[in-house]
Amino acid sequence: MTTRAGAARRSPLRRWGLPALRVAVIVAVGALAVWKLDLGEVHDAFKITSWALLAVAVAANFASVAFKGLAWKGVVDALPGRRQRTRYVDVIPPLFIGFLFNTVLAARVGELVKAMLLRRRMARRGPRPPTTTLLGTVVAENLVSTITWVGLVVGIGLFMPLPSYAWFASVGLGAACLAIVLVATLSGPGRQLPPWLDTGPLWARARRAMERFWVGVRESHLGLREPRQLATVVGASLLSWLAQWAGIYFTLMAFGLDEVGWGGAGLLLVTITLAQAFPVLPGNLLVFQAAAVVPLTASYGVHAAEALAFSVVLQATEAVVGVAVGFLFLVAEGVGFGQLRREAEAEDRREQRAEAARADPLARS
Repeated sequence: MTTRAGAARRSPLRRWGLPALRVAVIVAVGALAVWKLDLGEVHDAFKITSWALLAVAVAANFASVAFKGLAWKGVVDALPGRRQRTRYVDVIPPLFIGFLFNTVLAARVGELVKAMLLRRRMARRGPRPPTTTLLGTVVAENLVSTITWVGLVVGIGLFMPLPSYAWFASVGLGAACLAIVLVATLSGPGRQLPPWLDTGPLWARARRAMERFWVGVRESHLGLREPRQLATVVGASLLSWLAQWAGIYFTLMAFGLDEVGWGGAGLLLVTITLAQAFPVLPGNLLVFQAAAVVPLTASYGVHAAEALAFSVVLQATEAVVGVAVGFLFLVAEGVGFGQLRREAEAEDRREQRAEAARADPLARS
């Protein structure tokens, strides 16, 4: 009863406190931008010189998401015990809906939505893995994708100049992801977390949750030991990043920023990806703009107003894919996030009861 009362007392803070804080940050930064920038200059900077190139940029971003879906499918198909391959048409709607939730909400909520929706679709055609396992495939795909991105950045840097901070940040993030992948791939079954976490009711619940999640991540990497399956995931991830790079380049061309070129598009691919790795505001608003404006003004001498206008259009070309297409898929799916969350919580309770029953037969009651 005490736990429920405490949860009830905390719920208003979770529901209203954090969103209010995010809104306050957006308003404060927006007020600062209005104070520092000439809004007339920003308005005049919204000049699209080629709508056809902007349409090509949107198509490239759509292709980027489609290739990402192919990479995720490769990870899901590599799960141990999977006897039938996942249909690509079952992967795409959850992927776009996940992008929708990641755009309108913060904290990568869309990653969980993707896993839950794919599980619903897989249940219609046969056995379905647990949600934690599918969430592990999302993490595994993101890790492999990030490592592939670092390889692409290194390739760009060999032919086009990149600032030192882009090198250090990219290699550092890639090294961290590679370490997780190696540990997950080479580790064996059994206890995955230190025993000191298994103390007390709260720690025990946290330990079980982390252990289930880590097992899902580890299982998702086991199938990637197969070179052919790993090549499929890496190849699709590389095509996804190349398409996103092309989307940035064509948006630059549509804005008349020809002098920035492919090298500048590569630098923007680095800074924007790093900014999106740690989302703190819905749609990564303001952070995305800063990640585009700073390199354009500092490295290429683009006027601040023009760089800001470009950043808004660039984010729109990427968001329209996830928001518009994701919304259509969400309507077709006929399910809300609240229902998905309740299903995931119910499954989590069933898994906890099953684990408790295996550990102690008396816990069945």
